[in-house]
Amino acid sequence: MTALSCCIPLHADEGQLLKPFSATFSVKRNIIPLGELELEFKVNEQGEYHYHAHTLPGMFVAWFSADEIIEESYGTMHSGSIKPISYTYNDQGEEDDRAELKFDWQVGEVHTTSSGITWSQSITAGTQDRLSQQLLVRLHLAEGRKDISYQVADGGKIKSYRFLVEGEENIDTPYGQMRCLRVRRSKESRKPDYTIWFAPELDYLPVQIERQQSGRLYRMVLDEITQETSED
Repeated sequence: MTALSCCIPLHADEGQLLKPFSATFSVKRNIIPLGELELEFKVNEQGEYHYHAHTLPGMFVAWFSADEIIEESYGTMHSGSIKPISYTYNDQGEEDDRAELKFDWQVGEVHTTSSGITWSQSITAGTQDRLSQQLLVRLHLAEGRKDISYQVADGGKIKSYRFLVEGEENIDTPYGQMRCLRVRRSKESRKPDYTIWFAPELDYLPVQIERQQSGRLYRMVLDEITQETSED
């Protein structure tokens, strides 16, 4: 495994915090392995980023379902803000479960295409896609914010996401025990559905995510992370 940078100070700007990286997470339901998630983030000196997420089912699960999902977000980062330009969601096993979003900031609209149909919705400054919000919340946690809300273009609708810092907790990781921020995420006016542990020592990357659903515990934990140098 690659050695990681030491803990960064609070109030770091995006050039210091959001470094290119690749990471792998394992996913389980209770004790049953479900697969893994691969994340890759790249950014150049102009602040143009590409964020890629690839969910791969485990061998046992793949016999029953082709839940291989690829998500990608392209956009720009400037002055502590994240501005998505495009987002795609592609379920490799379901041709009907694919979507493409295009953000038109000049007219303040996001254009969604799914199943051959395109529709538009009004957006306000700061609206995110499902991947770009993961980048922005890291920046805001590094600034010391404890209660964070975003408008997110998700599933053909504009939804409100909230991240609330509940406290700190020590979490075991492949790189040793780390002091993490324990954050509850909620959507719209619903009860919190995810608990996420963000590690300041890893530039506020999540090292563990949990969700309770239908009496089952779904857990995603960090296996490995590699930090890279910025693109020219």
